[in-house]
Amino acid sequence: MTSPIRRTRAGFFTIILGLSLAGILAAAGYLWSEGVFESEQEQIAKLTAAIIPDNSVVFDRSGNKIGEYYSFYHIHAPLDKIPKAMVNSLLAIEDRKFFEHEGVNWKSIGRAFLSVATSGRMKQGGSTITMQLVKNYLLTREKKVSRKLREIILSYYVEKNLSKERILELYLNTMYMGHGAYGVGAASRVYFGKPVEQLTLAECALLAGLFQAPSLYDPHKNPSAAIKRQRIVLDALEASKLGLSGDVAAARKQSLEFKPWTPVNETVAPHFVSWIRTEVERLLGDDELMLNDKGYKITTTLDKAFQEAANRAVADNTAPLLGLQEQINKNPKRKQPERVESALLASDPKTGAIVAMVGGRNFRESQFNRTIAARRSPGSAFKPVVFTLALEKGMTWADLVFVSPIDVRGFRPKNHKGDDMTEVTLLKALAKSMNTPVVSLAQKYGIKNVIERAQSMGVKSEMPPETGVAIGGFSSTMLDVDAIYRTLANDGTRLESYAVLKIEDRQGQVLYEYKSESNPPIQALAPEIASLMRSGLQAVLTSGTGAAVAGMGSYAAGKTGTSDDSRDNWFAGFTRTIVATTWVGGDGNSSLGDAASGSALALPIWRQFMETLVANGLPTDPWPVPENLTAVSIDLDYGVPADIGVVALFPKGRLPRKSQAAEDIRALKQDNGSYRELKLGN
Repeated sequence: MTSPIRRTRAGFFTIILGLSLAGILAAAGYLWSEGVFESEQEQIAKLTAAIIPDNSVVFDRSGNKIGEYYSFYHIHAPLDKIPKAMVNSLLAIEDRKFFEHEGVNWKSIGRAFLSVATSGRMKQGGSTITMQLVKNYLLTREKKVSRKLREIILSYYVEKNLSKERILELYLNTMYMGHGAYGVGAASRVYFGKPVEQLTLAECALLAGLFQAPSLYDPHKNPSAAIKRQRIVLDALEASKLGLSGDVAAARKQSLEFKPWTPVNETVAPHFVSWIRTEVERLLGDDELMLNDKGYKITTTLDKAFQEAANRAVADNTAPLLGLQEQINKNPKRKQPERVESALLASDPKTGAIVAMVGGRNFRESQFNRTIAARRSPGSAFKPVVFTLALEKGMTWADLVFVSPIDVRGFRPKNHKGDDMTEVTLLKALAKSMNTPVVSLAQKYGIKNVIERAQSMGVKSEMPPETGVAIGGFSSTMLDVDAIYRTLANDGTRLESYAVLKIEDRQGQVLYEYKSESNPPIQALAPEIASLMRSGLQAVLTSGTGAAVAGMGSYAAGKTGTSDDSRDNWFAGFTRTIVATTWVGGDGNSSLGDAASGSALALPIWRQFMETLVANGLPTDPWPVPENLTAVSIDLDYGVPADIGVVALFPKGRLPRKSQAAEDIRALKQDNGSYRELKLGN
């Protein structure tokens, strides 16, 4: 018989075994419910097939970076481009045994679990680089034993499926490093303003110190803490023998310069870069395309030097606009405050390429792009369209037109005070931007023909078949105005505007490339008519509303534009190589007052922009005179040849002739009299 003592012992061990099995089963059930034993294959596949995020970058036509698209700020840095000093600094402070363990450092894990036993909670510590990558990429950051066990299991399998080098590359490119930067490539730009390849040992050590607590050691926010942490990394480098003592000593002495970081999207061409995103999506034919983090390289037509000149021109001429804005908003009857804005658009007339774009005077305050989205009245900037019809029908700049009040079914355009009841040359009507002669010409040649001519010159906005269209009485975009003047600058040949040259994916495969064959030239005007019109627009500069830039009249041409009540104020001008259009107006379409005009507000911006380009080498060659045309100096009032007059082009078969009557009137005028006074005196 079994003794009572033996039966008692057997029962005790049975109970202990049962309780142990129950505990194990309970623990296993808990760990199973927590997902510790889930299949690792799907999780590992996320890392083995991982594509390291990389910003899609926008370049100007010369390869200068002007913008980036990203969800989180990344700059992919392949491992072979990352300095050895960066890798060694990381290993020294985070995981010295990285190349020896298989994903888990069991001694460190033992210390971590011991902390659980003594403190009752999981403290930070014990993680290898592989484990940190797994936690960051595949798991949550909650501090639970089950999550730690899952981290250990996955880390082991990651090491079986990925090389040490790949693990390092993923880690160095995806970990958060503070100030919005992910990975050492982005952190190098954010903190030091340079590519990661150019980092010194001292700078590498500082970045390596950020991995533990990036917000705490952010050098822009807490430079003293960042430097203290860097010293710890340098000490670890020296102790681990991963850094030469001489190099470490030199790094300790190096003074670090932290450069303030402003996203490039906000500094060079913010409105343009914002617009290019939609252009790229349109060109690639995918409305759902997300450019963020795809690593695309987008080369555009923008010229960074031109853009910077445009930015300065708009910024330097802001003060008068703020004064107008303050004056308008003082009106107690206003319900909404007015924002007085300006914009500039520049393009290449020979290709249609957009080379500069300023959609507003402050992108941070207003992201609305007025160059492409605002619909405003072009005012007198539209008038050259009508004049091309008159020239095409046989009129010359010396022909006289009558300036008088006019009423077209209730439409009563006004001229400048004192202009009515006179006869002037066609050239003066253009140069002085008179309204009623243009309306009369539009009626004579047909508003339908005016609209068709504008469309052939590139205007895409809808134009109602109304007489007011002749003097810009409709809503258009800056792109429309730019198209008109590009056509005139390019000898009557129109090319569609464009802004994207090439799109490449991160492997360098070309997804899109601009081909000139896809943008065939359209001859909207005969070259002769374009040359005649251009010479008239030169007279606007030398003797008209653009006289503030008369000195440019030998190589530039242009036209002011002012809509009703000065709501829209324009200047559009061009040389042989560039077209630039400037606009000033209130976003709420308020009147800017009697003192506002295209010459007063828009022309100064255009002038500064063009003068900057000329000072930096923009060609100022005059236009050649076509063989079938002749340059003649005429009296602006009477159209007769004059030694001291205004130069314009004429067809050789229709040159202006001398008139004795005109000469007599000119003589009287020079005696401070006038023809009208002479008649009244008689």
